[in-house]
Amino acid sequence: MRMNWRSRKKESGSGAGAADAGGAPSPEETKPSRRRVAEGPVEPWAVKAGETVSRIPRGVKIGVPVAVLVVTAILVALFTLASIHSPRSAIGRYLGELKVGDYKSAYGMIAHPGGRFSTYSFFRKWQDNTTEHLGRLQDFVIQERKAENRFFGRLIEPVPGTGTPFVVTMKYKDKAFDVNMVVEEAGGAWPVKQWRLRLTGRNTRLLVAPLGSRVRIDGVPAGVARPDRDLADALQLKHFPRDIDGAVDYARKLARTFRYVIGEVRRLAANLEGVTESAQGVVDKFGTGGFSWSDILDAASSTAQQSKEFGQDAARLVIQIYWIFGGGDDGSLRAHLSRVQSGLELKNLPEGWHEVSARLPGATSDSKEFIAPVSAELKLEPTDATERELKNTMNGYYRAVSTALATLDTGVLKRSVAGPALTRETDRVLDLLDKGRHVEAQLTDLRYESLKLLSERVATVETRETWNETTYQGTAVAGVKAGRKLKVVYTLEEQGGGLWKVTERNEL
Repeated sequence: MRMNWRSRKKESGSGAGAADAGGAPSPEETKPSRRRVAEGPVEPWAVKAGETVSRIPRGVKIGVPVAVLVVTAILVALFTLASIHSPRSAIGRYLGELKVGDYKSAYGMIAHPGGRFSTYSFFRKWQDNTTEHLGRLQDFVIQERKAENRFFGRLIEPVPGTGTPFVVTMKYKDKAFDVNMVVEEAGGAWPVKQWRLRLTGRNTRLLVAPLGSRVRIDGVPAGVARPDRDLADALQLKHFPRDIDGAVDYARKLARTFRYVIGEVRRLAANLEGVTESAQGVVDKFGTGGFSWSDILDAASSTAQQSKEFGQDAARLVIQIYWIFGGGDDGSLRAHLSRVQSGLELKNLPEGWHEVSARLPGATSDSKEFIAPVSAELKLEPTDATERELKNTMNGYYRAVSTALATLDTGVLKRSVAGPALTRETDRVLDLLDKGRHVEAQLTDLRYESLKLLSERVATVETRETWNETTYQGTAVAGVKAGRKLKVVYTLEEQGGGLWKVTERNEL
């Protein structure tokens, strides 16, 4: 019997429908074939990946991202912790303690190299003195210091052997200045490293006259002004050797002198560099928001003062070289003491603002503020009482000499004259006595140009004098000198008990 193909197809369709209605399809029917998958939009590798992910436990799926976040947070925390324990942050903490006046904590953060300037007592007096004159620290800027500027192929400012150097601009109410700080490791391990601040690098030189002046830094005794030994040795070069042993010693002095001069030139170069940097700093700070006009004017004033001091240092070095070759030395005590460069070389004085003062009996005290390690210079002048004593000594000298020339009595000279001056005036009187002459000398005009203390017991007096002198041969006039003008420098020495005498006389 024949069956239509459409009927067969329909029956087949109705059979499939019955199977759907009668129960669940078999696994083979529900499982997608590779062929159909390949023909669809999803790639096989993606299917595999999806199957793999579907087999990962849920705890792992959540735990891995959380672990990544935790590790990231730990790393961020470690690097943050390291940043607040960095050399720069150590300086910031130190300066922060100064701002709030916690000097004990600030002192605990610095290295203590030893000496009178490393004690807490000095540190506290230094800070109190600074606050009294400048006020409390208000702000600061921290920058790493670059190793630049060479002289004879060497750095003017050598790089520290250990630690990281910084330059800190410290801002007070009416003053701002730069100081160097070096941060050194003091134990610990990353990320919590410990640091110490070194506040000093170069030595600070104080030039103080007269010799023997007692020096204080921020009210703390620092020592007594003494002769510069290197310069004293250099001044001996004018005495040439007479034998082999002397030649060897001379060669050593010559080498030390060469090093001394080179050191002075390097110091000048460093000072000049400081002037240049200060001038550049004024230009850089001009118009910036971080500095007021008063800050800029103060910086300009400081630069001008540095320029003046540089000129003085340069002139001093030229004079010293002139001295080394024997210039200006007449063999007198005055010349010897005038050629002495007295003062102190201060080690471990912290960089920054300080006040130096010098005192000497018979002289007015002098004080000066300065920014270490730049050098400072102080000159003490005689007090009014000392000036009166020196002038009284000069009046006694004039009377004694005039009396001795007129009476030919050398005994009167000893009241006011001693040393080489006594020998000179005595010989002059004896020469007149041998010739049967005497002199009537009249001081018609006297002007004191200067009165200086070279040490506690030595002074110089420069005068301009006008004399009328009449020489007699017996009772007859042998010669007249009217209006004789002289410029003279006298050396006076204290003989004990406040008694001064003229010991040297040199016409200029």
